[in-house]
Amino acid sequence: MNTTEGNILDFEIVARYLAGEMTGDEVALFTEQLNQSPEKRKMVEEMELQWNALGEYRKKQHVNTSKAWEKLSGRLEQEDLIPTTMPVQRNRFMQSLVRVAAILVVVIGVGSLLYYAANSTTNQSMLSTVTGAEDFTLVQTLSDGSVVYLSHDTKLLYPKEFVRAERNVELNGEAFFDVAHNASKPFTIETETAIVEVLGTAFNVKSASKSNFELLVERGKVRVTLKANPEQSQIVVAGEMVTLVNNKLNKSQANIAAAKWRTNKMQFKDESLANILKVINANYGSNITVSNAQLANRRLTVTFYNNSLSTIVELISLTLGVEAQQTDSTIVLIQK
Repeated sequence: MNTTEGNILDFEIVARYLAGEMTGDEVALFTEQLNQSPEKRKMVEEMELQWNALGEYRKKQHVNTSKAWEKLSGRLEQEDLIPTTMPVQRNRFMQSLVRVAAILVVVIGVGSLLYYAANSTTNQSMLSTVTGAEDFTLVQTLSDGSVVYLSHDTKLLYPKEFVRAERNVELNGEAFFDVAHNASKPFTIETETAIVEVLGTAFNVKSASKSNFELLVERGKVRVTLKANPEQSQIVVAGEMVTLVNNKLNKSQANIAAAKWRTNKMQFKDESLANILKVINANYGSNITVSNAQLANRRLTVTFYNNSLSTIVELISLTLGVEAQQTDSTIVLIQK
């Protein structure tokens, strides 16, 4: 969450717009600016929907947003996520954040899209997730519990439910897969260049064209086979990577840190709280649980920008109106 002066000005304007604090002329000017940028217009529309929904929730649950934000803003200041220069502008910025704090965590990037697709050959209901040019990572949990981190300009095609003997997905772009182990159902990824076969592991795949393919294994092992030349096949284990060079698979030692891109800016779209916490616990080595199944099934759209674990817990608590209680190393989210 890199906050710049330009971002502060834009955010403050949006905050005033959503809070109904603009004059008629200001609304007209702001609307004209949005019409010149479809991406910004769509983002504001998403924010407005979330703002209205949160407004209804606050009425029903009597959530004290100002009090919650006072606690959260202190955490954000400690992490240097709120600028400390220009006191006048900073105060106005803080006032705006108090009104729209929850939107910081529920707004969805305009570049991601989720839709149903028909697969006539298998008669299986398919889903396709597509990301745009934004530099966030869209995190998608599949029906078997496997987690996929999608980079920008990436498309993933997968079944709504894995009902066949194999778990098959298709990828165009770059993604990190943390595959749930199931020895009876091999997991297969088809790219334009190669087929990746795995039982249970974590690895990074990049394949945007026939001449571009790269796979890095962080945990476990996979088999990579070229579609154009099945004799070109490699077993790749943890700490190794394979790349396509002159139509041949070339294996070498991997830089595991190169796959850490996935956790810098994580975005979840209409994901259950249980799945979100599973990803957070895996990446932060934490133990965050919920008090009941109803809360675990709550859906959330949220983006985390290099946030600390404490801030993530605060953001989730503020958005869902829950309370976080910590005992030793365990954090339990409880419905108020």
